[in-house]
Amino acid sequence: MVYKVVLILLMLFQFNVFAESDVSIAKSFEFKSKSLRENRTIVVSLPDGYESSNARYPVLYLLDGVQNLKHVVGSVDVLTRVGSIPPMIIVGIKSKSRMKDFTSTKAAGIEESGGGQAFLNFLGDELIPYIDGKYRTNEFRVLEGHSVAGLFTAYAFMESPNLFDAYIVMGPAFWWNKEEPVREVKSFLSATPKFDKKIYFGVGKEDGNRHALKRFVEEIKAAAPSELVWKHEEFDDEGHMSAPLLNNYFALKFIFSDMKLPQEIKDNFTSKKFLEHEAGIMKKYGSAARQPQEIYVPLAMELIKHKDYAGAVNVFRRNAEAYKMNKYPQNYVWLAEALEKNKEPAEALKVYKQAYELSKETGYGELEKLAKKIAGLKAKL
Repeated sequence: MVYKVVLILLMLFQFNVFAESDVSIAKSFEFKSKSLRENRTIVVSLPDGYESSNARYPVLYLLDGVQNLKHVVGSVDVLTRVGSIPPMIIVGIKSKSRMKDFTSTKAAGIEESGGGQAFLNFLGDELIPYIDGKYRTNEFRVLEGHSVAGLFTAYAFMESPNLFDAYIVMGPAFWWNKEEPVREVKSFLSATPKFDKKIYFGVGKEDGNRHALKRFVEEIKAAAPSELVWKHEEFDDEGHMSAPLLNNYFALKFIFSDMKLPQEIKDNFTSKKFLEHEAGIMKKYGSAARQPQEIYVPLAMELIKHKDYAGAVNVFRRNAEAYKMNKYPQNYVWLAEALEKNKEPAEALKVYKQAYELSKETGYGELEKLAKKIAGLKAKL
């Protein structure tokens, strides 16, 4: 029951806050590449709150970026709001010739093929340093590609395994040159005893590319280093062009699955373990990484129920800090109430005042009730 009440409160507030904002998902610019000897259109989508924070963010490099940008931004937005993934910068790259950019070897009858190494050089030597210099990025990078771009994504992790931390390979064209990637991954794995990355392989069951992908995955099953974290999924009733929407969504959840607060910490709570986990995800994925509020708030309320008031204070404080952009007064009321129970009236007074000011600013919250609470605490101090 408590969970349902909390969820309704959060949903009502968030829907009202975001109801009247204009939507612009990305900005584009032309990048002059020395490696490619031509200009490329780059689109960049920044996370909500980027301009008003000093946080650093992971970067998702999206091949066929203009074509796939809308659905990827949508999935990232949903998963970020519920705390399944961290806020991130999305960098989409438009290709003038996909066969040139995304194939590393020549193929008979395809004159432009074989430009993959030049495109990889462009990413590693030019685009990534530029993005890191212009935007507040952290060190975690993801590369995502579909079809021949999925072929390139696999080539990238075999050719330059340390350039990215995670890879999303969707409906890849592993039929290329008589399934050349299937042979190459076997050699790569035998020569690479340590490969501590994350790789997601996704495909629709109606996609003809699934068969070569399955053979590729069999090689990984047979010889993957123990540090490699990977997953292979097939989706019913989805074809080559429809599966990427689902692939992207579930791939992101998989890659960032270590963000989730482990059940063991919830079941056997200590502030030390909780704070260590939260510090760890912020170090890895940026200071904006966080749990869903549906995790923080019920957890803190359960701690109050068991009279672990200090633990509740730590969880409610983390909740208020993680979601301060929401400007939700109740986040501070919960924290102040926990501080009172933990016999910290002076600190509780400060936090009640924050809640009061936010209530005035946003029009949400019970101003009269908060004013009485503040006056009562002042009288006791």
